[in-house]
Amino acid sequence: MKKHALTVAAVAACLVAGVASLLLALDVATTRAALPRDDVRYRAAPNETLWTPREIVPGDLAERLLGVSDDILYRRAVRSVRLSHPETPGFSDPTYVVHRSDATAWLTDVVQHDGDVERRSAAANLLGVLSFADAIADYTNRTKLLEGSAGRFRQAIAFDPENAEAKYNLELTLARSRGLELSESGGGANPSPGGKGSKGAGAGEAGSGY
Repeated sequence: MKKHALTVAAVAACLVAGVASLLLALDVATTRAALPRDDVRYRAAPNETLWTPREIVPGDLAERLLGVSDDILYRRAVRSVRLSHPETPGFSDPTYVVHRSDATAWLTDVVQHDGDVERRSAAANLLGVLSFADAIADYTNRTKLLEGSAGRFRQAIAFDPENAEAKYNLELTLARSRGLELSESGGGANPSPGGKGSKGAGAGEAGSGY
């Protein structure tokens, strides 16, 4: 009788393990399909909930098995940059502020922990863009914010010397900083950082691509 009970328990354990494996396999398939599908949806509808497939097995096991946690984090960060609208600095919509906060936290995590140096470079560049946008709106702290922005662009270039966007953004930020110094010393006009016509930091659609 005892032996029979042990056999039944072993069979039951095998069935549970089999079901769990099947459910995890379904989660893996769902997560794998969600990335390219939501990449397409992002272009047309960034406000939708993206890259968050419904998982049956808790704990983000499917993401970890696929090794895509870093990819998803970066995608969400870029989406938050876009939804924070850095091209309209100073606009205090609470939703924009939330997205800006999320983007800053996630991009900082990418810069500090991601194993892909090109992605770390792209994240540092976007942090520089956000700081540049803040500088436009915050006259009191503009000099400090521009210094921080330049520091992020330099960091992006250090990670990836081929990052042309970061190089352009650094040149633009340094030019604006020099113009600000001239203005404050009475030697020139206020440069109006990030004004119309700029194609670099704070001007275009932030994070246009991965």
